Amino acid sequence: MNKLCDKVLCKIREEKIEPKPRWQFLLKDYFVWSAFVSAVVVGGLAFCVAFSLTVDNDWDIYKYLKISPVQHFLISLPYVWLILIILFLGLAFYNYKHTKGGYRRGTFVILGLSVVGSVILGSIFHSLGMGRKIDKIFARNLPLYQKIHCCCNRKGIWSQPEKGLLGGRILKVKEENEFDMEDFSGIVWQIEKNNQTFMRGPVLIIENEEVKLIGEKKAEKIFWAREIRPWSGWESEE
Repeated sequence: MNKLCDKVLCKIREEKIEPKPRWQFLLKDYFVWSAFVSAVVVGGLAFCVAFSLTVDNDWDIYKYLKISPVQHFLISLPYVWLILIILFLGLAFYNYKHTKGGYRRGTFVILGLSVVGSVILGSIFHSLGMGRKIDKIFARNLPLYQKIHCCCNRKGIWSQPEKGLLGGRILKVKEENEFDMEDFSGIVWQIEKNNQTFMRGPVLIIENEEVKLIGEKKAEKIFWAREIRPWSGWESEE
């Protein structure tokens, strides 16, 4: 044992190894903890958007798409955000494992803390309306996100006038029962409605408002709306 200690001491002297100052260890620990907290927060934001998109989804329109409820469920899941949740939960787990004493905790305990933290934060963010706002910001500023979102989620579904489903942005309100709307491919439609048209949720027929319509394509670029829904769910975004 003494010989081993002597060898270690000799090597330290020969290579002039000096102990690292305490502040370096503290800095590393603070960095890892910050990375863990950041991963949980971003995971919470991803959970918030995924939850908001799930709540806002129109689960009752599968009959218009002529598919089963299971198929509609699978094509409506917000896969982009679900992948981000898994990714940032993994990062949170990795960073926590590298904190001081983190290696002593079990895998399920760390994952449980990460999941619970992200769910709690995500629920708070959702109550503040952040999920819809983040989704809108990404859709307007990231073409790739919009393309993926359109193919796998609502915009693709609400671009099928031949099946009675049409979504878009109101351009001009002509009169009480008629307005022009631009769909997501840039086509301008004349929308007609009447007193029997069901207004689902706090939907506003005003310029630049995005809406979803259920009805019937009457002629080229003319659509009759049997039901009108707000695009971003039924809760007020104010």
